[in-house]
Amino acid sequence: FGSSHSTSVMERSESEKHVFVAEWDEEGVFFYQAFNKQIANWAVKEQRFGGPHFKPDRMTWIKPSLAWVLYRAGYGFKDANQERILKIKVPHTAVAEILSHCSCGHGGGGTVGRVQWDPARCLLVGRAGEPAKHPEQRAIQIGMKDDLSRFYVQSAVSIEDVTSVAHCIAKAHKEAREIGEMDVALPMERPYFPRCTEEVYSRLQLCQQYTAPPSCGCFVCTDSGCGEQEVSPVVQPVP
Repeated sequence: FGSSHSTSVMERSESEKHVFVAEWDEEGVFFYQAFNKQIANWAVKEQRFGGPHFKPDRMTWIKPSLAWVLYRAGYGFKDANQERILKIKVPHTAVAEILSHCSCGHGGGGTVGRVQWDPARCLLVGRAGEPAKHPEQRAIQIGMKDDLSRFYVQSAVSIEDVTSVAHCIAKAHKEAREIGEMDVALPMERPYFPRCTEEVYSRLQLCQQYTAPPSCGCFVCTDSGCGEQEVSPVVQPVP
């Protein structure tokens, strides 16, 4: 995909690494993106990205955290270009391929792929009436452009419109209701270990093993809200 990375990767301590938290199953990993209604309608109908309003080469960002995309897109109310929230499934092999072409940090160093670790959000309501912030945790965002963006677009195996879920959560947050009172199915997000080499794990500051939830008592309020859950990953790092 035309990217280049340094072959010498500095060893990082586990404290400098972050957990990739996502909803996933045996087929793939779910990511979220916000679009305008023209792009979203076409994608949901055709079950692929395309149409007259979609530009496959432009820089695009995908987020496995529902709470984070709700914060970024204002629950779908921020502006017309982010009024529809889509949930996209990407195969495990495609996720690993995308990550292998990414660099870590803001700026990207001219590569076609970029990983950023931003303060995590959860589906509990925060002080400002938005998804609560977890500064002790980090949420992954993956940015792609050019050939890598086209590869992602071609790799999507399912596209679901979850805007109604976003609006339901927004209403619950506005009314300061508990997450358990929401009358919608929420994602079960849990630690995920992509099929990448150790070099990629190190380069992207990814944890290679499960760590216990932090002192706040949740893993970005995973398990559809909060509380602990058993983690049995089917995907493991490539030696």
